Amino acid sequence: MKVLQPLLLALLVTLANVLPTAAAEEPAAPERTALTLPWYDGVINTVGYDWSCPPVSLYEIRVQGYAGYTLRPPNLTPAVGELFYAHLVLSHPGNPCMGSAVGGGIMLPPGVSLAISAGNPVFCFARGPSGQFYDLSTDSGYGCPQTLTQGLEGSLALIPPRGGLVINGQKSYAWGMAQGTWLEFMVPLQSTTVQAGNDNLMFRVNPDIGVVGYPGIPLLVNGDVIFRTAIEDNVLRLSI
Repeated sequence: MKVLQPLLLALLVTLANVLPTAAAEEPAAPERTALTLPWYDGVINTVGYDWSCPPVSLYEIRVQGYAGYTLRPPNLTPAVGELFYAHLVLSHPGNPCMGSAVGGGIMLPPGVSLAISAGNPVFCFARGPSGQFYDLSTDSGYGCPQTLTQGLEGSLALIPPRGGLVINGQKSYAWGMAQGTWLEFMVPLQSTTVQAGNDNLMFRVNPDIGVVGYPGIPLLVNGDVIFRTAIEDNVLRLSI
């Protein structure tokens, strides 16, 4: 599974066959192109409020986020046993003086489990207030977890394996956010049962002590696995 930055999506084109064939009568081999998987996203969820840092004092939204999962083009839901990705997209419009130390975790409906492997890892990305892009898996202070341990309220915790935000000289094992920053997490999943939208695929977001939100979306997984192809050679579109 590959991930493309938004600015690189325009480069995903079918290449013309420019090499001569060994024999004129032989047809050109079929070309392989990567398939970009669209996201099916839920509504934006507000997670906490704050008073903005002086000299301006405003009561404002602290964190917002939404959850979603991949479809097969044009709009086919995942099938039973088929790998698909869920993602959480977080923004930080608020401006508390110290920013936020954000805890996160994914909450799976019954019958749904993680499908993390070397070929289909968890992805963790960030974007700074000036547009800087970060692949957190290569960041010396954060990293991206490939093993999700048990978290609060039945969630599977998304914890930066290299310590995350440093507070008073100590690793907080949380994701640091401040005004204008973004985070995006992508987690590979599978379902062993049909999902009719009765249960939500959710993320647990905790930007401050006692402040918790649950961006989510009803999960739809169909039972039609005939003629479904493997998800390899496909790409995920970044939302941040």
